[in-house]
Amino acid sequence: MKALSTLKRIRWTARISGAFLAMFCLAFFIGSIFEGMNKPASGIGLGTYNTIVFVVWGIGLASYILAWWKEKLGGMISFISIVFFNILAASSPVKDASYTPILLLFLIPSVLFLICWRIEAKQINKI
Repeated sequence: MKALSTLKRIRWTARISGAFLAMFCLAFFIGSIFEGMNKPASGIGLGTYNTIVFVVWGIGLASYILAWWKEKLGGMISFISIVFFNILAASSPVKDASYTPILLLFLIPSVLFLICWRIEAKQINKI
């Protein structure tokens, strides 16, 4: 009984934190789009590196939502994407760019989803 209560707490912590982080980043993304609309077109695109970083970041955030239904799949995809994103951010080719370890906080929902999946798999195997 206690394990079920702990599992529910972990699951909802993962869900709420993942949804919060995804919405937080989405708000910044939408804000940057509107800010970009007010500036004249300079003809300069994002570039290959930034495009890869944004795609990996988007996959990681979208997989938080996937993890609501498929904890194992969503947790693994988000974990791999966020780790890859952090590696890309830490090895940025942009001159004078700095990496902030606070980005590692985005791994917390991924790890919690994987913990939930593992606890539930162990409980199913006991039966």
